[in-house]
Amino acid sequence: MLNPAGIRAGVPPVVGPADGGASARPASPAEQVLVDFLEMHLALQPHLGFDGTAGWRYRSVYDLVAANGRWFTPIPLPVEVQPLPERHCFANAAATEREHPFLTYTEGFAVATGSPVPTAHAWCTDSHGRVIDPTWPELGGSAYLGIRLPAHLRPRAPRNWGVLEAPDSLYPLLRGGL
Repeated sequence: MLNPAGIRAGVPPVVGPADGGASARPASPAEQVLVDFLEMHLALQPHLGFDGTAGWRYRSVYDLVAANGRWFTPIPLPVEVQPLPERHCFANAAATEREHPFLTYTEGFAVATGSPVPTAHAWCTDSHGRVIDPTWPELGGSAYLGIRLPAHLRPRAPRNWGVLEAPDSLYPLLRGGL
């Protein structure tokens, strides 16, 4: 289970965006929605027959994000970053990172402003932990919890599935970690 700071018992703390220390998150109702979402999925794992991942470092993407994720701070889309089409967040974030090399491709879960439903999502982050989200430039995200992925882990054409969704990229991460 996650504790009030959003940290699963026995798992390293979810890092805050500014100082690299343990976060006092969740700080907003949207962040609490993400914590509740992860807690629910983590609590269900023992009942869902995850036998295929027995012995792996992480049993699911929820374990992976709970152990390695951190909170990121949403900001308005900078004028130099082009808004891109909705429903293509993985390809959009990868393209934005290629165009702006000072940004880092990041995947995890997010809650759109005004929505009570977390979703798998990709965005970019800057060196200060701020979200640069070309997919939700006007809608905006109100909570982001994810992992800055190493440069060799990016969505691949033609499908452009998320790294944390595509079996060929997710399973090695679940087996051995980042």
